[in-house]
Amino acid sequence: MKRTLALLAFLALAPGQALAWGFTGHTMISRLGAESLPETLPAFLRSPDAIDELAYMGPEEDRIKGSGQSWDEDNDDAHFLDIGDDGKVAGVVNPNALPRDMEAYSDALSSASTSPYKVGFIPYAIMDGFERVRMDLAYWRVEAYLATHAASGDGRAKAAHERDLSQMLTLRDIGDWSHFVGDGSQPLHVTIHYNGWGDYPNPHNYTTNHIHSFFESEFVDKYAKIDAVRALMPARALPPADHLLTQDEISVAVGAYLEASAQQVDPLYALYASGAFTSGSKEAVSFTDLQLARGAAMLRDLTALAWESSYYAKVGYPAVPVEDILSGKAALNSSD
Repeated sequence: MKRTLALLAFLALAPGQALAWGFTGHTMISRLGAESLPETLPAFLRSPDAIDELAYMGPEEDRIKGSGQSWDEDNDDAHFLDIGDDGKVAGVVNPNALPRDMEAYSDALSSASTSPYKVGFIPYAIMDGFERVRMDLAYWRVEAYLATHAASGDGRAKAAHERDLSQMLTLRDIGDWSHFVGDGSQPLHVTIHYNGWGDYPNPHNYTTNHIHSFFESEFVDKYAKIDAVRALMPARALPPADHLLTQDEISVAVGAYLEASAQQVDPLYALYASGAFTSGSKEAVSFTDLQLARGAAMLRDLTALAWESSYYAKVGYPAVPVEDILSGKAALNSSD
């Protein structure tokens, strides 16, 4: 309660501060993503308490902004990606052909005399979070299995304890990661025109006013309703994983998601120019609800993929395939 009151006080004191989708939008995306997880996922991810926790964690990465210079300098740029009118980042990186990791991304950007800390690196925040959650779930699979199949009572008790701890860790990791997935559906987080059109060619004479915070916070707070957003969530588009997803496969899914958001930048500015946002028109509300729905659906689908793909991961040291442990072919190697 104290933390929530502190956040509300901060928002009241700093109305111009952009908080990605804002408290309302991020909470809504994380809650709807959690509510819509398929029944094939473990029950601990789908309980009412888990849904409440994930909803609370949705805005977390904005709550901790201002933690200090080192934290802010290293993490603030994980929330966005400056895609230009040519569909590329700094003219050299295509979101649908992302470099394999941050080092390669940084190398590519250096040819344009820029860096991830200037043009953003949200795709890597999303991909890193996916891989972390997948590993969390891989360990949970093994701990849940050993809680009933370990040879000794002590072994089963130890595994049950670790399973319960793993559940708490996994929920926290999904909740924190959900923020970046949500950011990816906000069109103004994936464009060079992130807060007004800026000093760029402007053939449609779009506004140069700072509209970022107004759109994602003030407008969402006033007009976005969770039932309407829920009704707009698309069906799962990503096929179930029957193998350990490769980096390229994850990258393609994330890149396509971000590119789809970037394609909504021009429609957003056109709606603003028409007065649709200032009047709260049906078209502006539907547009906003649809972007929120896309974020919630992507969170749902990526979480499901992480669960499905975790069966094919390896855990322990030296690493052992999860499927071999669950079939009784191998034991978990541990340094404990």
